[in-house]
Amino acid sequence: MAKSRLKREIDNADTESTPSKRARIEQDQTDAPSQEITPEPDVSRNKTGVTRLRGKQAQGSQGGGPEIGIVECVELVDFMCHEKASVKLCPKVNFITGQNGSGKSAILTALIIALGGKATTTNRAGSLKGFIREGCQRAIIRVELRNRGADAYRPDIYGSSIIIERQLRNSSAMTSQFKIMNGDTNAVVSRKKEDVVNITDYMAIQVDNPINILSQDAAREFLASTSPDK
Repeated sequence: MAKSRLKREIDNADTESTPSKRARIEQDQTDAPSQEITPEPDVSRNKTGVTRLRGKQAQGSQGGGPEIGIVECVELVDFMCHEKASVKLCPKVNFITGQNGSGKSAILTALIIALGGKATTTNRAGSLKGFIREGCQRAIIRVELRNRGADAYRPDIYGSSIIIERQLRNSSAMTSQFKIMNGDTNAVVSRKKEDVVNITDYMAIQVDNPINILSQDAAREFLASTSPDK
């Protein structure tokens, strides 16, 4: 009798359908509390101690590219051949077209000078006075740099964009003067070249590096010094 009853219990267990077992397992899984795993942010720390995010988090919420160091606008007053010019740029690739002598290279030269470059770096003049339009006593360059996102440089002071202005004077007392402004309020934050250097260093802008800015003269020299087999 005991053996017969044990056999019936085993047979009943074997006859239980596989789908019903799977249903009970799935039900147990759904009843278990879910756990979300949040990855640690990929961060680095620069020499000033400012924490900077890398990868997608450093590119803004839309992932559309970097949010700092993008040149948004260049304004010129009595600089080289330009009496007054304003060039607004898009975040990615820009093409500036025009006839020879229309001032295309002057815009690139203005970027170098406004961001702290020397006159000799441009191969366009031996001194800053040489960039002042003929018959004028001073020239003004304004460059607006984007400063947004998690990687922004001191946004509480400089805002979402930084305006760097450099005035060139045709006088022996002072040949140039810097002015750094908050792009949101136009308030003057600093007049020191040292702060311009700090901003460009943080944004990895090197005006004397041909990888960043390649002038026509530098391109010609590079091509002339490169042998065809290389």
